[in-house]
Amino acid sequence: MSWTWKRKVKYYETDRMGVVHHSNYLRYLEEARMEWMEENIISYSELENMGVIVPAVSATENFKAFLRFEEPFTLHLRLIEYTGVRMKFAYEIYSDKTGLLCYSAETSHYFSSDALKTGKEYMPISIKKKFPDIHEKMLGFLESQ
Repeated sequence: MSWTWKRKVKYYETDRMGVVHHSNYLRYLEEARMEWMEENIISYSELENMGVIVPAVSATENFKAFLRFEEPFTLHLRLIEYTGVRMKFAYEIYSDKTGLLCYSAETSHYFSSDALKTGKEYMPISIKKKFPDIHEKMLGFLESQ
């Protein structure tokens, strides 16, 4: 099931050519993903308080068209893989002004113990085993490509 997030391009996110600098797209993904988690599963701060972090493992991006200053856009987020330890999201960003697909991406993440809290190495953890209620919520949003 696709989840939608809307936003406008801020001036500081653009480059000398007046378009969104490529580095900001990953920030958009993170903002949207954190809001999706908070709205649907659990907030990142609550996870961290429970000793869990969610590092990124990989990101693949495809730039299709430009977004410009003050241009409103819509980001569609989907959870496309979830194992209880690892997860993968797919994203598409569309310009609300032109309707064009401007950007698509996938990111992979895993649930890990927080080494700063435990004093041990970062180790993958099974949400399925440790937090079954969160696991069930994640399964509810899983969809196939």
